[in-house]
Amino acid sequence: MVALEPHRGTWAQADQPHTPIEAAHALTWRDARHPGDWTPVERHLRDGRSERWAADARLGGYGPDSPCRLVVATTDPAALPEKATWYLAANLPHPHAPHAATGPHPPADLAEIVRLYGLRPWIEQSYKQIKDELGWADFQVRSDRTIRRHQTLVN
Repeated sequence: MVALEPHRGTWAQADQPHTPIEAAHALTWRDARHPGDWTPVERHLRDGRSERWAADARLGGYGPDSPCRLVVATTDPAALPEKATWYLAANLPHPHAPHAATGPHPPADLAEIVRLYGLRPWIEQSYKQIKDELGWADFQVRSDRTIRRHQTLVN
């Protein structure tokens, strides 16, 4: 799962979206009672907010039935605020995709995709601390065996 730049373009038919943000704007949304293509996803944030919206969008080769999905998660589907909207490419199949049962990865609903991507800051923070403590920022390794040897020496 990776984040996509909202304005990074891709090849598509002339009448189709060409960027993730265009794909998100193509999704239907009226209001919270009539969310259209959007699904409420419960996620508790530090500032007290707890609701977020997510949807599968279509962009070029991305789509809910494709091997790679474009998932948009935001606090406001109407405005798509820049700092509160994620555009994610995920290889976890949609639960109703034709290849969900036969693919190498288990299917995931929108809530699971948002949850997994929400773990990213914690993983990156821990990785940075490990690199600093073990001196990996100053040491280049090429194999698992070398990493383990260096860790043993540092410890």
